[in-house]
Amino acid sequence: MTKKFFTYKNSKISYHSWGKGEEVLILFHGFGDRAALFDVLETSLGQHYKAFAISFPYHGHTEWKEGLFTKTDIVNFIKIILEKEKASSFSILGYSMGGKITMNMVEVFADQINKVILLAPDGIKTHLLYDIHGLPLWFIRLFKFLLKRPKTFFKLNKVIYKWGFLSKFLYDFTKNHFSTTPQRERFFNVSESIHDFKPDLNKLKMILNQKNIPLEMFLGERDEVILPESGEILKEGLKNCQVTFLPKGHLLVDEDLNKVFNSRIFNSEIKNT
Repeated sequence: MTKKFFTYKNSKISYHSWGKGEEVLILFHGFGDRAALFDVLETSLGQHYKAFAISFPYHGHTEWKEGLFTKTDIVNFIKIILEKEKASSFSILGYSMGGKITMNMVEVFADQINKVILLAPDGIKTHLLYDIHGLPLWFIRLFKFLLKRPKTFFKLNKVIYKWGFLSKFLYDFTKNHFSTTPQRERFFNVSESIHDFKPDLNKLKMILNQKNIPLEMFLGERDEVILPESGEILKEGLKNCQVTFLPKGHLLVDEDLNKVFNSRIFNSEIKNT
């Protein structure tokens, strides 16, 4: 694995590069993660691809100075990688929030994408509390109000958890992503940026079918964030889509995923839905 940077406007974008394959694979992580998340997958994906995992604005070692980020920014990140590698085509993988962004990129790079891999992708069927597009304005305002008073917020969070109205995953999520001022600022900056990335599923399916782009989707059976029914919703009407359920929650990226990829993507031995 090699950690590198490329310059974009006034910012420095961090990415990790690994793999000995000829085809370029671009990987997008989820909220609160970073490019290094995918290093563990070099064992499987690195045998077939030259991978470029990018840290989004407000994440990892990326030094972002442009305010909110847009679809155009992400498109330009991909173009920079392709130009650097002199590549005319590529495959793309997105996890969680990165899955939502990946689905948007399919519309832009439809003629250049060879394969799409989605890991528990946001934007299809997301738990209400995680679905930024579905949250009512009053809830967002209340959430912002409470986070300006973090002591009150975490006391209330603990009480709700003890009463059984909040799962341990949600309880840990709030502790891990809202404890510090930079974390809270990141959440609201990313939330506002990602509002423009809600995928048009009908348009996405039309493109995938017309271009005959294969799609591999992996979901956790116990995922509390991206609901399992996302698989059937996305698969319906697609000609070349495989959905695989894993005995996990939302955290899918680990060493075990190498075995799944070697079987499912490259040898097609794991039973899918």
